[in-house]
Amino acid sequence: MLCVVDCRCINLEKNHGISRYTYEVIRNAPKNIKQHLILLADSKNFDILAKAFNQEVGEIVKIKSSFLSPFENIEIPNILEKIQKRTKEKIAYFSPSFSSPPIIDKRIKKYITIHDLMHLDFYSSLKNKVYYSTLVKYYINTAVYVFTVSNYSKEKIIKYYGNLEKIKVIYPGIDVNTFRKLREEEIERLKDMYSYLPEKFFLFIGNNKRHKNFPYAYELYKCLKRFYPAHKFVSNVWDDKSDQEIVRLEKIDDNLLCFLYNRCEAFLYPSLYEGFGLPPLEAIACGAKVIASKCASLPEVLGEHAIYIDVFKSAEENAFEVVEKLTKLKPEFEVISQYISKYNWQDLSRKIFDFIFS
Repeated sequence: MLCVVDCRCINLEKNHGISRYTYEVIRNAPKNIKQHLILLADSKNFDILAKAFNQEVGEIVKIKSSFLSPFENIEIPNILEKIQKRTKEKIAYFSPSFSSPPIIDKRIKKYITIHDLMHLDFYSSLKNKVYYSTLVKYYINTAVYVFTVSNYSKEKIIKYYGNLEKIKVIYPGIDVNTFRKLREEEIERLKDMYSYLPEKFFLFIGNNKRHKNFPYAYELYKCLKRFYPAHKFVSNVWDDKSDQEIVRLEKIDDNLLCFLYNRCEAFLYPSLYEGFGLPPLEAIACGAKVIASKCASLPEVLGEHAIYIDVFKSAEENAFEVVEKLTKLKPEFEVISQYISKYNWQDLSRKIFDFIFS
């Protein structure tokens, strides 16, 4: 069997979300599987994928259509048809997102990933919700299996589309070689490298999308500052209301992110909606204290290793309880390591391809 994997979403400069998920699925695929993979790339990431995987995978095919563009519905089926004609092997198509093109050839089996149903639950007008819901229903009905990243997301899929046996929950992973508790000598060396960072700070990493709830994180920081007057607010997000208390991060790579997690007083993550929630899990792996909302998948993913707040209460109401819990919370390395071990990219990749190649 050959498996065609849509890798156009991979962007190593902004390797988060679906990009990181897809990259890790390929990178951690068993060796006996990699030679049977055909990766679809576009002009933006073809060279990157060729450098990363060219000697390992069966083939990398450049296509013109950008990720989630309407033109992919014509181009990808044509490519799959050409691959099918030149080989006697069975063909599977794996999409790391909910989207998959219409494939006329019934011999080609489709597998999709639904990370969340945010567009039905959180965003969108009624018109867009109807459009999105219809599309997703089609993608689910035409897939052999639907992979998702948490039981929370599975329950949401069932809520909208019924109790389907084809839904498979496979947790994403943490790269424990990258996100880990740093040694003191490493921290001292990196402090010189990142000398622009304050000695004491609270941390927010995310984006300006409404569900990430940046304004609440900043408001909570201002309330906490009464108890932590020397602390700054370090963030890759800011708005017009932000003041000089924010140390702004223009670019973040994994090395800087690991250092930030290790050094922060606490990582603030008051998100209103997550299908999974990698950033707070990465922070926990680095020994950070995490202040997270009770919303969506976060309690499932973070377990007992976070301080939970009700983000529908005011930041001021939450601040006193947070301060008390921050003082008492003492992350234990062995306990954290044991907990984090169940989030493993190798397991994710192996399980996905076990379903596809079975």
